[in-house]
Amino acid sequence: MTKAETIFAYELSLIHDKNIKQFVITCFDKLCPDYFWTCPCSTTGKFHPQVSLGVGGLVRHTKLAVWWGIELLGALGASPELKNIAPKQLQDEVVATLLMHDMIKNGKGLNAQGRPFESDVTGTHGVTLAKIIGFDAPERIFAGIACHMGIWTTDTTFRPNSIVDPTVKAFANLIHLADYAASRKVDSIYSVLEQEKQNDIDQQTTNNTKTETPKSPPCPGVRKTESSQATTAAENSQ
Repeated sequence: MTKAETIFAYELSLIHDKNIKQFVITCFDKLCPDYFWTCPCSTTGKFHPQVSLGVGGLVRHTKLAVWWGIELLGALGASPELKNIAPKQLQDEVVATLLMHDMIKNGKGLNAQGRPFESDVTGTHGVTLAKIIGFDAPERIFAGIACHMGIWTTDTTFRPNSIVDPTVKAFANLIHLADYAASRKVDSIYSVLEQEKQNDIDQQTTNNTKTETPKSPPCPGVRKTESSQATTAAENSQ
């Protein structure tokens, strides 16, 4: 098995069409640079969550983008622009596109400081990869890869809103949104919300404690008196 088949075994299992699946595997086999498998998704750490940083971060980002793609299909797959595409085919193309979208994210590679050799690669890598894969690729997959950076694509003709065909445009926008959602740095807000959650739990616990009916302490001598009465009754009955 190839590295892509091993590392992306689950994601590839989401693709029904064996031709599309093989297309993805072949592209990884022929075009994927070695750095893809080990580099972080972000070389600065400014714009991605912690899970996408460090060794293997780009691979984890890719898996997260596929997850978002499937989630967005649930919300957007029945939209007027996409509803005429068979659901399995649409899923196949979304998964295939997102698996490959960042394959050459760092262009020719990283320098000793961990930065891409090409300073403008952020806005060009999608278009470059799409052109390498070729116009013979399925139209929506080509457009999705080329346009996945959205407004940050340097070549304005390869931004989703520049596409004329409404179906291809909607597909490219879905891919962009999946990549964008997977790229949001959620760590800080997640920490804030987790603290708020704990505060709510603590407050509820405090409120429950305050509203409990206090138990009265036992009256002194009650049990002793009860015991004496029981003894007297027993003697009188004899």
